[in-house]
Amino acid sequence: MTVTSASCVRLAVADPPEVSAANPVHDESATGYGYAGGIVAGIHTYGWMVPAILDALGAGWLSHGWSEFRLPRPVYAGDELLTEVKPALDDPTIGVMTQTVVSDGRVTIEGKVGLGDASWKNDFVLPHGRSPVPEADHRPFLGLDEIPSDLDYPAMSVPFDASDARTWMSERIHDDDPLWVAGDMPLAHPSWVLGQMTPLIRHSYRMPAGVHASGRVQHLSPFKADGAVTVAGRWGDVEVRKSKPWSTSDAVFIDSGGTEVALVRQVAVILPLLPRH
Repeated sequence: MTVTSASCVRLAVADPPEVSAANPVHDESATGYGYAGGIVAGIHTYGWMVPAILDALGAGWLSHGWSEFRLPRPVYAGDELLTEVKPALDDPTIGVMTQTVVSDGRVTIEGKVGLGDASWKNDFVLPHGRSPVPEADHRPFLGLDEIPSDLDYPAMSVPFDASDARTWMSERIHDDDPLWVAGDMPLAHPSWVLGQMTPLIRHSYRMPAGVHASGRVQHLSPFKADGAVTVAGRWGDVEVRKSKPWSTSDAVFIDSGGTEVALVRQVAVILPLLPRH
């Protein structure tokens, strides 16, 4: 299938309070890290690209498709975001996607999307343990020198029915397309999947702040909001760049019927605690 050129425009809105409460880069504390203000979470900015991706690749992308992307520049509330998907010059079955800020051309996301299995599908390092456990009573704080590697996360179970899906769309993505909100079992929006990676960390650990740097998503099967989802992950490599750890985590998502519906890789830059005043 040849990718069809497509585009969409969305206005970035501020993250809800629970997001900034969990990660200070999403509120005005971000100025302490050199940002102009609270940055909008990458899971949301990625989510605002989905209409263009679906126009370019079709709905089959949701059940058996992939994406890989980088987030080179921050998004701030009020930014008008233009997403464009075009066929790659060397392979028109692959889409090249970019998200830019209309006012200044700032590139906020760039990557590729396609149907079927990605060439890197077998590169995920998946967890051995997949049985959900309750949130830890004591969650150890991880400093910059204490980020684990080559270790399973304790898996978590996340409630996810039609009401949860609609709440996500109304509070996070602000999109009332029937695909995501209609009926007893609407489809899971791709941003919901990405949005479980930080909660997976915080299910068992406390951390300072972090910035989403890049990601990969492999959709494996149709994914509907029809019950609790198991998220099982594994800490991967840690690479130090400019004195900051870049931590890679891989995860598998298993729906209420026991079907693996998605694989996700998230690379995050872990930031230090800001000094108290």
